Amino acid sequence: MQGTSGPSVKAAIIGASGYTGAELLRLLTLHPLVSVVTVTSRQFEGKKLTDVFPHFLKSPFSELQFEPYNSEKIAKNCDVVFCCLPHKASFPIVKELYTINPELKIIDFSADFRFKDPKTYEEVYGVEHSAKELFGKATYGLPEINREEIKRKSIIANPGCYPTSIILGLYPARVKGLIDTSFPIIADSKSGVTGAGRKASLSFTFCEVNESFKAYGVEGHRHAPEIAEKLNLPAVRFTPHLVPMNRGILSTIYFKTEAKKEELQEIYREFYKDEYFVRVRNSPPSTSDVAGTNFCDIYVTKEESTGLAVVISAIDNIGKGASGQAVQNMNIVCGFPETTGLELFSNWI
Repeated sequence: MQGTSGPSVKAAIIGASGYTGAELLRLLTLHPLVSVVTVTSRQFEGKKLTDVFPHFLKSPFSELQFEPYNSEKIAKNCDVVFCCLPHKASFPIVKELYTINPELKIIDFSADFRFKDPKTYEEVYGVEHSAKELFGKATYGLPEINREEIKRKSIIANPGCYPTSIILGLYPARVKGLIDTSFPIIADSKSGVTGAGRKASLSFTFCEVNESFKAYGVEGHRHAPEIAEKLNLPAVRFTPHLVPMNRGILSTIYFKTEAKKEELQEIYREFYKDEYFVRVRNSPPSTSDVAGTNFCDIYVTKEESTGLAVVISAIDNIGKGASGQAVQNMNIVCGFPETTGLELFSNWI
């Protein structure tokens, strides 16, 4: 699919009217090798994209109209499909599209193909999976740990936003055997409200969220098994929090280690030195440093008195935590330079 003069890939976005769909469209306006030819939305079917999202006026996609989902049209006319649907809603569509066109590249934003075993998915999400036969065609779409598999597979399971920040924060230490797994591994994450999606809900209205800060999923969150599986850990004590900001995740992660602070810092720098989208920092990052980008900023240190390493990881939850990562995955499966369309830096303020 690689090309150099004008768009060479035709893409469809299923469920394009949510936050991740809109962010994906924003990023793809900057991509010289991709043309979005179809956007679907049940809620806004028949409406022009710019009537729903006026900020796309004068963009390359300003003439697009939200269409009903048509599997035949999408599977036969597109090279890449982004499926921006929630778990359970996604796997029937992925199955249908793959059946029509096995050459299609599908990037799935849901959790439906993230686990190695469909039984694990069914246990975690409480849903019977009716596309089990496709698990062999799918792989986990976190490029920094799984790039070669992504190149070979047809279905790319875009990771969860929290798992992205935590897995990248722990991966070098885990690979190097520096984590003492006899002690709990604790991940404490704060997320902006876009992580809850665009659907109206009382819990996420202004007065419910503004000037407030709360934990949720304290007794068990479904992202915890995803994190544990990808890091090959028995468990991770993960607690998410909702904070009154639009976008961003800041994760603070603790683990017991014998390694010294300087050793940890050198290992992290060396491990990620060739990863454009991971920036190992000399000081703790903030969410404003990565807002609107595909970067994951990481800081690692150690408190010698407790023997605990502390990793602080910052991402944009709808950037590297969703749509930015999806574009990165698309670049990989299409043979494009991985940074194409993603060389963006935060507005900061």
